[in-house]
Amino acid sequence: MDHYDIVIFGGGIVGLSVAYGLKDIGLRVVIIESVLPRPDIDKDILFPNAKRFSALNQASKLLFQYFGIWNHILNTNTSAFYRVEAWERDSFGYINFDEGLTKNHLRPLGYVIENQEVHGLLWQHVSNLNHMTIVIRKKITGVSVTDKEALISFTNGTMISTSLIVAADGTHSWLRQHAKIPALFWDYRHHALIANIRTEIPHKDAAYQVFHANSVLAFLPLKDPYLSAIVWSLPPEKAEYLMNASERVFNQKLSVSFDVRLGLCNVVGSRQVFPLQGCYAQKLISNRLVLVGNSAHTIHPLAGQGLNIGLMDAAELIGEVRRLQHQGKDIGKYQYLRRYERQRRYNTHKILLSTEGCYRIFMGDHLGKKILRDSLLRMVNQLPGIKSYLLEHAQGMTHIPNWLR
Repeated sequence: MDHYDIVIFGGGIVGLSVAYGLKDIGLRVVIIESVLPRPDIDKDILFPNAKRFSALNQASKLLFQYFGIWNHILNTNTSAFYRVEAWERDSFGYINFDEGLTKNHLRPLGYVIENQEVHGLLWQHVSNLNHMTIVIRKKITGVSVTDKEALISFTNGTMISTSLIVAADGTHSWLRQHAKIPALFWDYRHHALIANIRTEIPHKDAAYQVFHANSVLAFLPLKDPYLSAIVWSLPPEKAEYLMNASERVFNQKLSVSFDVRLGLCNVVGSRQVFPLQGCYAQKLISNRLVLVGNSAHTIHPLAGQGLNIGLMDAAELIGEVRRLQHQGKDIGKYQYLRRYERQRRYNTHKILLSTEGCYRIFMGDHLGKKILRDSLLRMVNQLPGIKSYLLEHAQGMTHIPNWLR
């Protein structure tokens, strides 16, 4: 029976980041991609032709710089944005983040990456590492845990042992359920519609977000100055309607919903829709098991923090495993993993609460809510101190592990 120091379930960006961060400390690591053959676990791998984009903050950039692959990421379809504008439609509520500075004096507020390209880069680098094994599409039949190791059995009758299992297998994590870790789920009653959009006016390296009574529309700037990726959070029936509408109708609806801020909009390529669901695991660890990424938490995309939180899970776990390995301690022992759980529960809980608070405030057409959010947007926009505080949190620098600083 083969023994590995760490078994990582899930070969997405977060799982691969954990593996790559442990590349040079002599641990034997195996990555098992797709514990279960279900399309809702890792859409980025099962549908490689579907372009999806995410916003990265400064903390995530630091992690990729530590890996030594940031320049490679910049050479992919990655773009920087230097300004963020948000407003409520048919209202006076407006806020912008740029501190009145130009690109020559201000580091980017964030970066827009193409998930599949970054995933491909990580996969390529991890595949070339020593002490690293990648297993594709191997189904497991069970996991049993003892005081000294975890035993994983597969459908073909083979078995491996490990000191630590990392669950990076998505929102519907089989490992989390198998370990009987309770998780709170909630339905946003919204679907996200994503597409690439060519605009009449260049985006000028700015990200935009407009709030409606029952939807949130975000434009993320791409390398082409006239091309943006949209994430449109909508009621399910409206999302399906826009998904299936003709290009002419869709372009008209989108341009109007965006207040024609960048002129007329034209969809490029396919549109996709997927449901939005929140998830929060009540524990992040069990004996010889640790949760990272979507297996631990899933939030609404309006703040653009989903992938960033997962990458900080990876960074925190990398730091803890390195520390335990250096001290000669058992990397999978429950009492040693509690430090990881304390750090990540505190930080993710704050982000989740703030994101949920924004979502609740900005959804709904109640007059009192509308007055409240308009007043909040105007007040924050006029107070540089609060804007700087929010910007620092959005860039992730307040939630970064100490070792990465």
